Amino acid sequence: MTSTRFALVSTLVLALPLVACGGPTVVRGEDTPGLDNQALSTSLDNHDLQKMAHENLAVLQNSGVVKRWQTENRPSVAVLPIRNDTTEHIDSALDTLLGDVETQLINWGGVRVVSHENQGALIDEVRQQNSDAFDKSTVARWGQQIGVRYFVTGKVFANDERESDTRRVQYTLFMQVLDAETSEVLFQNKSSVTKALVR
Repeated sequence: MTSTRFALVSTLVLALPLVACGGPTVVRGEDTPGLDNQALSTSLDNHDLQKMAHENLAVLQNSGVVKRWQTENRPSVAVLPIRNDTTEHIDSALDTLLGDVETQLINWGGVRVVSHENQGALIDEVRQQNSDAFDKSTVARWGQQIGVRYFVTGKVFANDERESDTRRVQYTLFMQVLDAETSEVLFQNKSSVTKALVR
């Protein structure tokens, strides 16, 4: 028996007990109802971010600022990066969320959305400075740089509580709409989710 054949047979023989013992099974979300909704930890996950963003956008859609947009001729809007004020490593999830917010605004049809992909220099500047997009002193300058009338911005933060064997974390996504010319806050809302680990 060649060494390659021997290695293959040995691998199969060693793998059989794992299969027989019911080792882990890989599944898809659409094949396992509720899989995407299950909390695997107290960490902030994509489902939590989507839920909070959906709630904030639902309030925004019925707000005075959207009524204002409807009276204007499709004003330009840009979504700034969502600031992460938690200790979680969720930058890629927040980038995805930024795209989702842009998609929702585009689908409403009343505004022209300046894509964050076309704002490379601005995005780099915001991230480099770790600047808070809520700092009104910089908003007008950003608006002039990329030619937008309104900014949608946000930040996510956490409140972590522990007692004995219990851990509870409340995550909050705070969203604002700012006038790029005046830095006036035209809309703000927050939505929260709570996750807990109880032993």
